[in-house]
Amino acid sequence: MLSPKPLGKSMPYTPAYPSSYAAGQSANLLDPEKGLSSPTRIARRFLLPRKPRWFLASLCVGATILYFYDFGSSSTLPLGDGLVRPGSGGDRNGEKEWAPGSEWDEGDVESILQEGDKSGWGAWSPFGSGSGGGDGKADSESSSTTMTTSDEFVVDSNGDHFIPNWTQEIAPMHPDISLLPPPSSLFPEIDLSTSTSIPPQITPFPEERFREIYSDPPDVPPEIGNELPPDAWVKAWVSPEDWDAKGGNGDIKRVQWSGFAGGRDRWESEKEKVVREERKEAVKRGFKHAWEAYKANAWGHDEIMPVSMTPSDPFNNWGATIVDSLDTILLMGLSDEYNLCRPHVNQLKFEWVTGRDWSQGYVSDDVEGKGEVYAMQRDRTVGLAVFETGIRYLGGLLGAYDLSGDKLLLDRAVDLAEVLSTAFNTPSGLPAGRMDPGTKDVIRLSTVSIAEVGSMSLELIRLAQVTKDRKWFDLAQRGMDYLNERVIPRGVHKPLIPMWFQPDAPLTQTMIGGITFGGLADSYYEYLVKTYKLLGGNEVAQLWRNVYEQSIDMAKKLLYVDITVVPDHDLLAIGKLEGNRLIPELEHLTCFAGAMLGLGAKLLDRPGDMKDAERVTASCYWLSADTPTGLQPEVVEWYEPTEQERMYENVTINDGQHYHPPLRLNDNPDAGNVGGRDGMHRDRNGVLRWNGDNEVVQDEMAEGGKRGPKEYASKLKGTPTGAKKVTTRGLNRPETIESIFYMYRLTGDRKWQEKGWKMYVSWAHAAKVEGGMSSIQDVTKPNVRFGDNMESFALAETFKYHFLLQSEPDVLSLDDYVLNTEAHPFLVNPKLDPTSPTAHTRFWTPPQDPEADLGVRGEGTDAQKWKRLQVIESAQSPFKPVEFVHHGGVVGGSSGGGMGGGGGVPGVKPQPPNLAQVMKVKQMDGSDFPDHF
Repeated sequence: MLSPKPLGKSMPYTPAYPSSYAAGQSANLLDPEKGLSSPTRIARRFLLPRKPRWFLASLCVGATILYFYDFGSSSTLPLGDGLVRPGSGGDRNGEKEWAPGSEWDEGDVESILQEGDKSGWGAWSPFGSGSGGGDGKADSESSSTTMTTSDEFVVDSNGDHFIPNWTQEIAPMHPDISLLPPPSSLFPEIDLSTSTSIPPQITPFPEERFREIYSDPPDVPPEIGNELPPDAWVKAWVSPEDWDAKGGNGDIKRVQWSGFAGGRDRWESEKEKVVREERKEAVKRGFKHAWEAYKANAWGHDEIMPVSMTPSDPFNNWGATIVDSLDTILLMGLSDEYNLCRPHVNQLKFEWVTGRDWSQGYVSDDVEGKGEVYAMQRDRTVGLAVFETGIRYLGGLLGAYDLSGDKLLLDRAVDLAEVLSTAFNTPSGLPAGRMDPGTKDVIRLSTVSIAEVGSMSLELIRLAQVTKDRKWFDLAQRGMDYLNERVIPRGVHKPLIPMWFQPDAPLTQTMIGGITFGGLADSYYEYLVKTYKLLGGNEVAQLWRNVYEQSIDMAKKLLYVDITVVPDHDLLAIGKLEGNRLIPELEHLTCFAGAMLGLGAKLLDRPGDMKDAERVTASCYWLSADTPTGLQPEVVEWYEPTEQERMYENVTINDGQHYHPPLRLNDNPDAGNVGGRDGMHRDRNGVLRWNGDNEVVQDEMAEGGKRGPKEYASKLKGTPTGAKKVTTRGLNRPETIESIFYMYRLTGDRKWQEKGWKMYVSWAHAAKVEGGMSSIQDVTKPNVRFGDNMESFALAETFKYHFLLQSEPDVLSLDDYVLNTEAHPFLVNPKLDPTSPTAHTRFWTPPQDPEADLGVRGEGTDAQKWKRLQVIESAQSPFKPVEFVHHGGVVGGSSGGGMGGGGGVPGVKPQPPNLAQVMKVKQMDGSDFPDHF
């Protein structure tokens, strides 16, 4: 927030000390960090002499001060006795109070200057109104404040120099592309000219050991599940008849910038084309760097840990990076790499979740010759993460199918959907967050997150469209109808739904909880407008549209917050409502909202949303630009305008460190002994330290003489600037570059390509390691510490959006596709058929024999087989417990995935196998297994 601008002059900041620092307030006077002595006290000391013989000296002192300081050219002055600082809460004797974000006109300033000595520095009006022009405004899109000083300063009571018109370095809203390295300098070691694909590094599972992991299912009675209660809502639900009918108003509205449809000269010059294609190749090299590292060190596993170069399996051990990256590989023209992935897709065994079989038990041979065998029940505790499995695996298979027409992917998508359908066996029809896929019971939901239960519609409806099987549509539509009829009416801020809620509660029970567009809620709102588009705007789609529009209208009133504390920057956040407090924060996850709002603005003719989309996307970009690494933190919460006294600090000009006034410790024997009230404290060793930064208090006379004057100024705290709280991790997230991609495609404005390129350069420089692109523990520090994590979305989304941003605009046109929350593209244009060999949508060049060398379908990949062997061997030995992997993301917070627990209950995690399930059974006499087995 800028300080008031008197007389049209630029005013950078307010000094970092409270207005209550006034004569007579002894408690404040004890604290040297609370700022300067009042300039009016200086005036009384030097300019109001008690003896006439001091008159000439006073005039000299006054002339000297006048020479060094001109009030009119300075926007921020040390505050003196009685002056009510803007935003400090005073009312200046009943007159109107300035508040952050309100107007401060010239008349208000002049009235303060005329109030006399009681107004502190306002009494110094003889210094004049200053000279120079300008309206104090800056171009928020291109300007950047820099660390500058002036010859003008104020001498404080300690003899140090306060620089009132020092300006703080804050990143601009738009990058200077000329300062960035050329694209050729990024990943130069990667050669894209060779088309030969390097086979992945695999340790084949020996066929002679198959019996150690496979067996016929034990001969046990079938499980009998309970049934839905007679009054279950799903029993009364009626499916709409014309679910796949086309929209009644003709073709759905086009959303991409119309200028792209004309000749190239309407949107790109030859020079711009060369630059764009060089950038696109740099992105492709970056993807290849990460992909080859995965192939060499973690093939078949979910992820590679890029620093330690070891595999990780947080998402079922199904090879999440492979399935999630299929459509990115196709878009980049890497058909040979795609063909390497097809055997993995074919062999995937969905019944094994991190080596644990939910479908059947296992019985070993009598390997020890003692007439004994090991037997295991089917694993009922796998806790399959439905949401993550749906968006990464089912979405990945369908997205790659819509780019290739490869029937293999569609067949495997149906197989997986059958597994996931168990999650919808609930009284409400909403899916469980985690589940046992083999259960026959009706699943009872307790507390669920809205993102988990509301983010399967795109995948299921697209599967219904390509298979012509409406049962998949019914699962999606039934859940949406339940939310509309039984959940939304219970809300306090209809139709917004809290992050966590109880779906089966009665209509009379009010639903309360935190409201956000961030984690645990984000994709639900995104899928409302995208499902409308996928359904072609038909009659069934109108419910999705209505709930979306009403949700955005309510969010504008409830969640949107202008960030005014950062000067000359137009920032818009979509915060979080907890209780009655709107937290002015912006999650990286929330930054998808720019894309959602922009798409909805063009699709549904909501021009106001387009302005909001551009503002929030630019704000998300700036959060990355204003860190030393150029990467965006996970969460940023800003100071509120009412926290003027807390958001500023005094820093020294020469090094930017926290400013501390000089002290003569011999004159302050009680320093640090009053409970920190004097700004100091003593540590356990008795060393005197400053409260704010814990630095040692220096005695100005310690080196035998008084130190020279220090120059200091007032600085807005935080990295990014103005941040009050920051979750500093960087997880290779895609949400901001996703919105930037949408902004470019929707507006045709090349500035978004430049913002995206700046982000890519920063990411490449900060996160690149030998094994790919690593997460970073603290993006607000220049010295990078890697988190050794690269989730599959780095290749599935982040690289994809960077690549599409620098691609031709008809590549994956937003008029022809809708992208799920994992950036998997689903066709919405009924005129396009990916199975047609002549379709321009087909990105796959099949091998001569597409069915050759695919392996046995559903037998299990090599990585799965080795994991299955590990589970069985561990279960047979009580001294070697099975490794437990949290399937929703890496435990410890370094991962960006995972939501909720079993059935969506917060904190409920899948359980490790019970060793009691492993037993020895005598078989020499031919006896059967126990009934309870």
